[in-house]
Amino acid sequence: MMQSKVSLLALMVSAALLGGCGDATTTIVEKEPIVEDDHDDDDHDHGDAEGNAGRLVVSAKDANQVSVFDLNDNDLLADFTTINPVSALHATSGSRYAMLVQRNQDLVEFIDGGLWQEEHGDHFDTFEQDPAMAEFSLNDSRPTHITHGEGQTAVFFDGNADAGIPAAVAVFGEHTVEENGEFSLLHYNVNMHGAAQARGEYLISTVRDADSDSSLPDKIALFHQHDDHFDMEQVFDVSCPGLHGSAQNHDFISFACTDGVVVIEQDGNNFAASKIANTGDFAEGMRVGSLIGHHDNGTFIGIAGTALFSIDPEHGEITSIDWQNEDSARPVGYGFVEHGEGFVVLDDSGHLTILEHHDHEHEGEEEEESSWEFGAKVHVSEEAEEMPEGSSFSMTISHAQDVVYISDPIAGHVVNVDLDSAEISGELELDFTPDKLLWLGIGAEEDGHDH
Repeated sequence: MMQSKVSLLALMVSAALLGGCGDATTTIVEKEPIVEDDHDDDDHDHGDAEGNAGRLVVSAKDANQVSVFDLNDNDLLADFTTINPVSALHATSGSRYAMLVQRNQDLVEFIDGGLWQEEHGDHFDTFEQDPAMAEFSLNDSRPTHITHGEGQTAVFFDGNADAGIPAAVAVFGEHTVEENGEFSLLHYNVNMHGAAQARGEYLISTVRDADSDSSLPDKIALFHQHDDHFDMEQVFDVSCPGLHGSAQNHDFISFACTDGVVVIEQDGNNFAASKIANTGDFAEGMRVGSLIGHHDNGTFIGIAGTALFSIDPEHGEITSIDWQNEDSARPVGYGFVEHGEGFVVLDDSGHLTILEHHDHEHEGEEEEESSWEFGAKVHVSEEAEEMPEGSSFSMTISHAQDVVYISDPIAGHVVNVDLDSAEISGELELDFTPDKLLWLGIGAEEDGHDH
């Protein structure tokens, strides 16, 4: 088996939103883009995860400052100076570390949030310490899309067309960050704006034809990890023109194309790909450009401009979601909540929409069809029209409580939205203009040791 050297051409990016790429707008611009021991001898405090709200990481607008707050009392725990202003914030797979992406400077720094658990015999020990800058960092060209799966984080480096730097994918776990250790890399031989999903010893990542005039990938391949590198095992025979956006859940991996969504089902060591075509609900030129998945939910959510779609890979269906957005309100943040039973959308008009998941049986069949219904809408800002140019609302989801945190650059604060009551339940005043924010801590499922 030979190590793969996949040919790709030019770099691209969508307009920046959550991950520094512009997934939610699905506007694709083919140009250079502008833009997550022995415990008896440790020196950490052993804490109790139950009831710990976690920590909030907030970056300052147009500054190389990142602050970490204790969400139990809103106390400032630490300020950190990054090498460059942060273009995106992501958590590692277990939400212990913050990934401080500095895309145009080819750098990802890491902050240890200071809350984590370790397995010890028949139980898990909880650790708590002050936040600290980690020694571990990533230094490769244009880190862009960051995804999680199987306790791993995958970072897709787009490369740099002008400098002749090829794309790459780094895959690592939190132990690698803790130990400042080595990690596995997939090397391409040309640059591209791609996407990758880690599945244990496998990596599903994008491929594009070197002769294509488009800067976007159009194929998907399966790679197998061997020590510090990946070998290509197969290229799936389902095309995906204009590929942009990917996600995974328990059984499926999905990639968004101009004409539909490719879904890849994993059964042990076997992977099978098929495509779900766009429906009549898609206007001319509309396509899914972002995909979101959750381990415990069988459907994916697709973002297509201002529209939302439910993608059901088991039944091969794409259905429109009525999220009752106002006029042309555009999503600027989104994600699964409540262990996959809910989904939230933050839009640029200052509303947080809460969607609820229900199962309905197919007519005449025993199988169930997943669907999403409007639950509630929370108004988080009265002054959205005064948003400064280059700023936007930002959100992060707590895994410890049913709470969403939303930053408001206009008011200079962060508000807590309680998902059970659909009301604002708290506020964190800031002495700087917030840009990105990120929750870190121990999730409720971890506290219950549901691993």
